[in-house]
Amino acid sequence: MAKTLEAHDKLIREIFEGSYQFEIPDYQRPYAWTTEQAGELFDDLISAMQDARDSGATSQYFLGSIVLIKKDHDPKAMVVDGQQRLTTLTILFASLRAVWEATGYSQGVKSVTPFLYEEGDEMLGKATGYRFVAREEDADFFRTYIQEPGGIAQLIASTDKLEDSRLRYRENATLLLEKAKALSHNDLIELWKFLANNCSLVVISTPDLEAAYRIFSVLNNRGLDLEPIDILKAEILGSIRRMGGEDKARTYSKKWSKIESQLGRDAFGDLFGHIRTIYAKQKQRATLVKEFQEHVTEYKTPIDLVDKVIQPYAEVWDFVRDADFEATEYAQTINEYLSWLNRVDFKDWVPPALVYFKRFRQQPKLLADFFKSLERLTYFLLVTKARINERIDTYVALTREIEPETFKGDPAALTTLTLTDAQKRKFVAALDGNIYDDLPKARMTLILRLESLVRAPGVRIQDAVSLEHVLPQNPLNDSDWIKWFPDQDEREAWTHRLANLVPLDRKKNSSASNYDFAKKKDVYFRGKGTASPFVLTQEVRSANEWTPTLLAERQKRLVGVLAKHWDLAVATDTAAG
Repeated sequence: MAKTLEAHDKLIREIFEGSYQFEIPDYQRPYAWTTEQAGELFDDLISAMQDARDSGATSQYFLGSIVLIKKDHDPKAMVVDGQQRLTTLTILFASLRAVWEATGYSQGVKSVTPFLYEEGDEMLGKATGYRFVAREEDADFFRTYIQEPGGIAQLIASTDKLEDSRLRYRENATLLLEKAKALSHNDLIELWKFLANNCSLVVISTPDLEAAYRIFSVLNNRGLDLEPIDILKAEILGSIRRMGGEDKARTYSKKWSKIESQLGRDAFGDLFGHIRTIYAKQKQRATLVKEFQEHVTEYKTPIDLVDKVIQPYAEVWDFVRDADFEATEYAQTINEYLSWLNRVDFKDWVPPALVYFKRFRQQPKLLADFFKSLERLTYFLLVTKARINERIDTYVALTREIEPETFKGDPAALTTLTLTDAQKRKFVAALDGNIYDDLPKARMTLILRLESLVRAPGVRIQDAVSLEHVLPQNPLNDSDWIKWFPDQDEREAWTHRLANLVPLDRKKNSSASNYDFAKKKDVYFRGKGTASPFVLTQEVRSANEWTPTLLAERQKRLVGVLAKHWDLAVATDTAAG
């Protein structure tokens, strides 16, 4: 029975003399250690060697840990964590050999070479077995200029313009070769013996990719280089390689990289979470990798997965997240709804949006109607503070309604998008209440949405810096505020509601403090004739006083604007608010 996890402290000679054949998978980032890190490794080795020599101690010097995917009795080991260290050690081995090649010390060359490769035998048809294989795009370069005899000398002498990993190879090879050359013959031999016989790595290996990733996540405190999409990429491209060969894998690797580059790494990672939700239709309970593998049907046919799932959803996600859909009609309307959906502090609405867009992308009128209703549903859940499970269940139900082939795209046929009269009343009550305290994550978005509805259509709205309470939260006892609002309960009831909140484009509210109304207005506008970019704030300037009567009228009007936009009227209503 295969072991699920092994962890052993192993000497460098045990690791590089044949027990392991390290391979860097394609999903790893390029080799990135600079000369500072490579030089630090060399200097630490010299210092440790000298300390051991001075003290006569034979204890091991610990070089860190590596995490591998490796099956029992198979030397091939995929490197999940440790690429930088293993690559630099290999460059160091090659540098030591290069010094001995240059001086004609054949014993040194003979000693180091097995740490770089096991020589093949052409007569017996035995290929050379390299101890370390770089990422596919760098493997031939690394083999030629680092591992093969004479390679480092050619690399250092080259004037070719290099980038990324290859530039780091040359820079670190140059540095390590110079440092090795600076040692005496005896010190060089002593360093080699110390490195091989007294230095160790903790080797953690597991046959399972997901388990290896979890281990890496726990051990790595420098910030994760790997993400779930890297693991999925390795599995998916690996499956394509096994099914279709290297050329097919290379084609899809380029396609994958193009999609990731277009979206950006973070958004590409988010897309996989949304796809998982589309298929799983439940809250995530295990790792994204595991649930993606279990629930996404096309995972077993990786070419279909890329062509029919990842690529089309990526195209849709690209303009959904940026609200830049292009069409001959309704594009501006659709993008307006998308922009306000994107301002909400949760993204549970995205999976059904992607599914609908993917199916009805060529029907912009349906899209406009759908996203109008989706915005209403989303803001209902936002303003009424629906819990995450309720939100997920709601959007899952919506996705289920959209998916059947029998559904032809009419948003009116989607019952999940329909608000009941009870839900409409709940929505209006929340809008009419204490939105400042009750909706800390939603209040700015809500005020700006209201601002967008009271200004002229098509006028672009800018983001506010802050929200200002016109009626102060703590008015002074001798102020006009106390005269206008003598009843404390009434005053507190108005303080945090829509009517009393206005957006500011600059940080003015701290200086306005608890001033009386007239002085506050002067601070808001910084002098006569200076207009605020916000209509809601300009309305404050036109008022001569700020009383309960004015606020009651303003509240009714503003709640009514939102209620009209979201169609929240019910049969028994006489007026909103």
